[in-house]
Amino acid sequence: MNSGQRFLGVFINPQETFSRLAEKPVWTDALIIILIATIIYGFLIAPFSARDNYQLMQHSTKLKQQLGEERYNTLLESTRKKAEETTTSTRLAQGIYVGIFSLLGIAFQALILMVLAKFFSTQGSYRQLLSAMLHANYINAILGNGVRFFLANAKQSVFKISTGLAVFFPHLEPTSSTYIILTSIDLFQLWMFGILAYAISSIFKLDLKKSLLISYLFWGLKTMVNIALGIWGMSRI
Repeated sequence: MNSGQRFLGVFINPQETFSRLAEKPVWTDALIIILIATIIYGFLIAPFSARDNYQLMQHSTKLKQQLGEERYNTLLESTRKKAEETTTSTRLAQGIYVGIFSLLGIAFQALILMVLAKFFSTQGSYRQLLSAMLHANYINAILGNGVRFFLANAKQSVFKISTGLAVFFPHLEPTSSTYIILTSIDLFQLWMFGILAYAISSIFKLDLKKSLLISYLFWGLKTMVNIALGIWGMSRI
């Protein structure tokens, strides 16, 4: 399968696509596609992120207490200028940061998922799983981020948009623990880890039910960590 066939296969025929990838794990073109897509996404949302950061800092009484009024006001003014004048170089720097961080995250997730899968099977290699993870991320990094940018552009904010269950509760405060929990249950992530079960089944020679269990168990652990970090982060503002 060539790159285009694998790209379309992830969406329309994941079982065959991941079976082929298990036999011949290729990943270079998928890595480049994911990197470019996430850099573009980071570049496009940079102005919205800067405004969100400024608005959060404006209402952060804890930060003001921690830094003292003078340092807080200096930092707030610097953040305001960045929010009002987001330069091309700043946007590009954020795009590159988002791209690199996304790839490192995928590589790390593949490693943890590999360890988890080894409790159920002696088959499979990290190369096979990394290839599958990169291809599965077409769903989140391209389609998911495309939808997120559309929503962010409409609301002029990244912080106030969600592709998780929080989208069904539009009146929730984005800083609330309930919102953080619901937005972490992301619909594109659920889709991605669902089709990743086909890859786990082919790579580790497991039946599909057990592969779904492994995939969603990993998703659950990952989501709980994200929720804990999100709630902790909001508690410091």
